[in-house]
Amino acid sequence: MDSQPAFHQSQNNRSLILHSSGHDSPCDPHPDQLFHVDVCINNDDDHCKVVLKDINLPLQNQKFTTVMHCNGLLCLSYVEVVGLLVYNNFCLYNISTAELATTLPPQPTINEYKAVYGFGFHPKTKEYKVVRIVEQEYVTDACNLSMNQRIEVLTVGTNMWRIKKNNPEFVVRMQPCEALVDGALHWLGQDKKSGARIIASFDLMNEEFCQIPSPNCRLDGRACQLLVLGGCLSVVDYSNRHKIDIWSMKNYDVKESWIKEYTIDPEIPLRGLIRPLCLLQNCKILIQYDEDALFSYEADRKRVSKINIGNLPLSFRAVPIVET
Repeated sequence: MDSQPAFHQSQNNRSLILHSSGHDSPCDPHPDQLFHVDVCINNDDDHCKVVLKDINLPLQNQKFTTVMHCNGLLCLSYVEVVGLLVYNNFCLYNISTAELATTLPPQPTINEYKAVYGFGFHPKTKEYKVVRIVEQEYVTDACNLSMNQRIEVLTVGTNMWRIKKNNPEFVVRMQPCEALVDGALHWLGQDKKSGARIIASFDLMNEEFCQIPSPNCRLDGRACQLLVLGGCLSVVDYSNRHKIDIWSMKNYDVKESWIKEYTIDPEIPLRGLIRPLCLLQNCKILIQYDEDALFSYEADRKRVSKINIGNLPLSFRAVPIVET
């Protein structure tokens, strides 16, 4: 596989993938839908032009458990039942060519409590890798019930998942990775000894976890989100009920470089869930509002503007397209 698929965003253009499950029940027979959205900014009048296109996958009636993106490639996971076994299947889809790039070896999910994923590219090794973190219950020698996290890694182009050593110092928050920076995937986590909230980094070259410096804000699991804004690792702090602060690490792995760069505090409050996605031109932030709308936010004017998209699915989760 080519290390860098031919997919590029212009400076005035931002792209998203919308994942619509259509129905809340995982047992619903209706397949999921994926859409490719281009948000084009006109610098003359700040007008947004939006183009929504269906992604027609050559897969039949699949419901995706995870949708991830890196450099024009979608990594999709879905469940398949074969006899008494349940498998997590994976495939890569090239947005530019509208083709399945490859299918990846499935992984059984027997006796698993929960699994989350990350997908990324390392610029030095020129390799794409899928990381799978499995949380399992087990009984200790003292007959107590405890949790364990197993780390599995697949290098795209190979046919084997490799099990890595468990991290003895911390556990990660069981949510899909949304922050790939400097060849490393990032999750929120918790120190096993102190219980402190941390940011955990998984380097895709040496395939090891480490802890990186945190900003001076709360890293509460439910009041915090990791993402990439302007190429920087960023933390969204939801701890204040009236506003949202966004911290950015301007120099990677340098604690002193964390700054509170943006505050979302609109004049007309939005009562639902606000999820920042990416930066637009002219100091605007593209945000998802609840599960059914996209807005742009101007920090200077404290103004939100709804982005009108025809044929928008009733419910969706937006995945920003970010190039490494």
